[in-house]
Amino acid sequence: MKLLATTVLYLCLIIMYGQNLKQTDSVKNKVEAAYQAKMVQTSRMNMEYMDFGGKGNALIHIQGIHNASGMENNPMYHQNFLAWREILTEASKYYRVYAPIYRGYGNSDMDGDDIYKVENIAQDILAFMDKLNIESAVFIGRTNSPQVMFHIAENYPNRVDAMVVSDNSMYKAMPIANEEIRDFMYYCSYAALDLGDRAPDIVMPSYDYEPEFYTDKTKKIDIPLYWPYSEQMNIIKMNLQLLNYLQPDNSFIPNDKAKKYFNNLYGDKDLQKRIIDYYITNDPTQNVIDALKRAFGTNLTLQNIDDIEGANFMEKFKKGDEIMMTYLMSLNVDD
Repeated sequence: MKLLATTVLYLCLIIMYGQNLKQTDSVKNKVEAAYQAKMVQTSRMNMEYMDFGGKGNALIHIQGIHNASGMENNPMYHQNFLAWREILTEASKYYRVYAPIYRGYGNSDMDGDDIYKVENIAQDILAFMDKLNIESAVFIGRTNSPQVMFHIAENYPNRVDAMVVSDNSMYKAMPIANEEIRDFMYYCSYAALDLGDRAPDIVMPSYDYEPEFYTDKTKKIDIPLYWPYSEQMNIIKMNLQLLNYLQPDNSFIPNDKAKKYFNNLYGDKDLQKRIIDYYITNDPTQNVIDALKRAFGTNLTLQNIDDIEGANFMEKFKKGDEIMMTYLMSLNVDD
């Protein structure tokens, strides 16, 4: 029973932090030598990027909290790497495709203050575009990448042709109103196992960021946006599902501080209840959808993953990728 609980929790954590087990190893044989790893010196940093080639208008992959290109040799995340590579390789038939690697990842520079803040990441992306003479581009990404897209769209709209979110994501995961919730989210971040001990430093700044249009009801963004979402499997419910599988010894997370926190949480039923009540009361999902509709208007294309036919969520997400790709290819960014 303990093994089963560990397995279920582990899968929940993988899904919660953006890892989709929806592709098969056959993809590896279908897409070979998809990109070249290159380096470029921008005005801000020495940046690594993956060059997928192609022709036409620029498509830039905006990295989320994970470095998909760095997961090729990681068995835990390899399927994610294959899916990422397949999407951008297919896109290169229609676009000139780039995938810059954030500061602190891969061979990109590690130094700098607040390097994981959304605003600073956005400036690094703009500097990358300037160096490669990319006036504007279609942005594509997942997990917390919409935050970077939105920051650029609100402050530099002429640099964005369209925004495509490639999996159900939340640009505003959860408002943090007290230290109990901040601690819970802080230690949950260690579930992103590829980030190691850096996980909170990378993940927490995204919780604190909020685009202007979320609270400014007069803000309008005249840029096409494709936004997939799931009411049954959003990040809020995945966080709560974690509480169902707590154990006396939560060995699924290697960080000692996180393990101690979850061990204590396992024994504190009152704290668990407070977390559950807080999440249910403050679930921002509907407010997010309302804000997107208000700001983007007819430029917004919503896709409810739950409405896609499929026996399970993995099938739904796979078909969702196909729908997303159809939308991406239909964009006429020259208009």
